[in-house]
Amino acid sequence: MRAAGISVVCGLPTSRLDSLLVRLSRDAGFQIVLARHEGGAGYLADGFARASGKSAAVFVAGPGATNVISAVANASVNQVPMLILTGEVAVGEFGLHSQQDTSDDGLGLGATFRRFCRCSVSIESIANARSKIDSAFRALASIPRGPVHIALPRDLVDERLPAHQLGTAAAGLGGLRTLAPCGPDVADEVIGRLDRSRAPMLVLGNGCRLDGIGEQIVAFCEKAGLPFATTPNGRGIVAETHPLSLGVLGIFGDGRADEYLFDTPCDLLIAVGVSFGGLVTRSFSPRWRGLKADVVHVDPDPSAVGRFVATSLGITTSGRAFVNALNCGRPPRFCRRVGVRPPAPAALPGTPQARGESIHPLELMHELDRELAPNATICADVGTCISWTFRGIPVRRPGRFFATVDFSPMGCGIAGAIGVALARPEEHVICIAGDGAFLMHGTEISTAVAHGIRVTWAVLNDGQMSASAGPVSGRMDPSPVARIGANDLAAMARALGAEGIRVDTRCELRAGVQKALAATGPCVLDIAIDPEINKPDIGLGR
Repeated sequence: MRAAGISVVCGLPTSRLDSLLVRLSRDAGFQIVLARHEGGAGYLADGFARASGKSAAVFVAGPGATNVISAVANASVNQVPMLILTGEVAVGEFGLHSQQDTSDDGLGLGATFRRFCRCSVSIESIANARSKIDSAFRALASIPRGPVHIALPRDLVDERLPAHQLGTAAAGLGGLRTLAPCGPDVADEVIGRLDRSRAPMLVLGNGCRLDGIGEQIVAFCEKAGLPFATTPNGRGIVAETHPLSLGVLGIFGDGRADEYLFDTPCDLLIAVGVSFGGLVTRSFSPRWRGLKADVVHVDPDPSAVGRFVATSLGITTSGRAFVNALNCGRPPRFCRRVGVRPPAPAALPGTPQARGESIHPLELMHELDRELAPNATICADVGTCISWTFRGIPVRRPGRFFATVDFSPMGCGIAGAIGVALARPEEHVICIAGDGAFLMHGTEISTAVAHGIRVTWAVLNDGQMSASAGPVSGRMDPSPVARIGANDLAAMARALGAEGIRVDTRCELRAGVQKALAATGPCVLDIAIDPEINKPDIGLGR
């Protein structure tokens, strides 16, 4: 674990891994975070990895292994590295109907982990322990990134490896990469196409988030006069307030990127770390089948290149290697491109009014945007809250926005924000969530309180699962089964040891936001939102 750069270990205690956890807790190089639910531990590790670029470890056992599966699946879809350690019954008890036997001879959870993980191994004897552990850690460090799983039987946790197996682990596993090089010939080809284009466009996706290339790619775009956008899942990699930014391409965007791509029309599309899934293509719109642009697709996963969009040049490498090659190659010819326009006034403060004193979500977003400190980092949970966040709070600095919009497990941002704050203690992390998502993992507030981690949760409380409650842009009838009723989430926060602030009317909004953002510890801002307003479309197959 130390060689892989792991320093954060989170989860729930289990007798099957007790001796390992005690050993880690006595090592100053590891921080143990006791979560309140295994799913929360998984999302916390996810947030930590996204914000730091480093893996965290999650320890679970028995039914806890099933509780963490959604977080593992989310990490797999989003190429987020994490190490899952599951405590298993003794090897001699495999398949004998022991309590909580999840081995391949018991419940068989290994098959589930193998479906979602880059590697899943079960240590069944000391003789093969080293080779299996090495395989798992190599997968953890390889690209594409993703979760890995190791099952540890309780009777082997304390066993010592034979002398001939000691000291053979490769040092610096965190630096292992399995990618083809991106040489000067590739850079010359791309820059040549760029020089010949009239209306090129660069799109950054989640596949290059962990590369941390926001500033380098913007520097290249400035040299070339190259407009850029992100996918919904790549939002936050670059600042949206830059003059060359077209915002978000696809669902959640304000339409500028789609307009530039299809109506200008764009003649060269350079896509880096983009999967071209349903969100960026607006549910695989026929417009994409008729795309006229020459497409250069860069991705560390060769199976992603050309999967949906016809590609004239596929490059299998990381975003970092690609950008480094561009910046080391010959300078591109600068050209002031056509069709780049700033955000429409509707996307700027000038907010729709809710009924009476009721609060519209965009009013909250604009108030937050007005009051946010320069060191603020936004995490968005899943549901209509994410669309309001996209529309109302622009990304002003690269690397300061995190969300998961592909697999979209509700509640992931609640604990994920704690992981982000753990990775970046100098930043103020604000999580924007709905009341439905908050009720799923809100008990993780207690985790932040116990560890003194500063996070502010701004909760849109409208008493319903808004994505299903409708009406969505006037296209759905309200669903009576989506009502969850009134819940005092500020009182819940106070009961868990955090600060809780309730805002019921528009006239209380500014003071409530200011007080919440001034809190020095965990704080929940519980905002009563008008339940009757039209909801934005958040995809999900609509």
